[in-house]
Amino acid sequence: MKNIEVVLKNFSTKGIQLDYSQVSFLQEFLDLDARYKPSKFFFKNNLEGNLYLWGPVGRGKTLLLQTICESYFPNAGIFHFMEFMQLVHKNLSEFSGISDPLLKVVKRFSKEYQVIFIDEFQIEDIADAMIIGTLIKSMVKTGTRIFLSSNALPKDLYKDGLQRSKFLKTIDFINKNFLIHNLIGIEDYRLREIAEFDSSNENLNNNSTIKKFLEKTFGLKILKQFNFIINGRKFTGLGGSDKILWISFDDFFSSPCAGKDFIEIANKYEWVFINNFHPCNDDHLDKVRRFISFIDIVYQEKQKLKFFCNLELIQNLYTGHQLRPLWLRTASRVHQISTKKYLQNLEKN
Repeated sequence: MKNIEVVLKNFSTKGIQLDYSQVSFLQEFLDLDARYKPSKFFFKNNLEGNLYLWGPVGRGKTLLLQTICESYFPNAGIFHFMEFMQLVHKNLSEFSGISDPLLKVVKRFSKEYQVIFIDEFQIEDIADAMIIGTLIKSMVKTGTRIFLSSNALPKDLYKDGLQRSKFLKTIDFINKNFLIHNLIGIEDYRLREIAEFDSSNENLNNNSTIKKFLEKTFGLKILKQFNFIINGRKFTGLGGSDKILWISFDDFFSSPCAGKDFIEIANKYEWVFINNFHPCNDDHLDKVRRFISFIDIVYQEKQKLKFFCNLELIQNLYTGHQLRPLWLRTASRVHQISTKKYLQNLEKN
């Protein structure tokens, strides 16, 4: 029988203190796990060991399920939904021309993984809906446990999607055979961690430390170089995913970007992180104008933004004279955007 102390110790090692809702879910998982008795012959025994954890963004769903996998399941496969579907399609391509290629994929995964955790589970088209539905049901019946995290209840998956009726059997299967838990938290775990990151300490603002911090906070692998497309043009950032963007002030605002690009960034990404700030004078007016425009749009669009830099340095970033009146307003907004209260208010709206 698994002990809750094991996973709590892992959280403590990471410097993370769980709230009541998160600890309650862990205990519910352990109670479920104690009842789980997998069988290769009687698949009905395999239907009780699966998890569907849902709730608002930032409540720690990814962190909880990832740490459970790391604590108790050495052969767990941990994937973001998009990453998992890419892996499935890659395997289907490998088995193309063979009868029932999806069954081959199921057999391969069942040999490789004791648990498959799919983070940010979502359905966006009927083709993926049919594939993932068949795969989940087949994997569970072979004894591989499935853990899913999502922002939505199962009944709201693929809502209003084309030919959604074909996916309803999968929703019914999840409702009947998964522990469905709503993770309610009074505080956004990510917001707390991000707001309290000590940006005044320049030793913590190097790329290596920031990379580790973002990977821990968002439960994803940050690439060394991240190319992203905005309004049909390619830009290079320091890291990111489909939900977060990490850019260098010097690099990004030196490029020919404009207001429409900043609006798309605000619409596309939940969080934007910026570092590599250096003072700018009147020889850098284009860069400063772009940053001023960016801050105006971030403020207007209520974008979540974090500066990995001493706040005083950013407020005094512009040392010139031509844009001084505009800059004073920007410096004030930079200060406001950087406060924990501002970020918490965004969560409430």
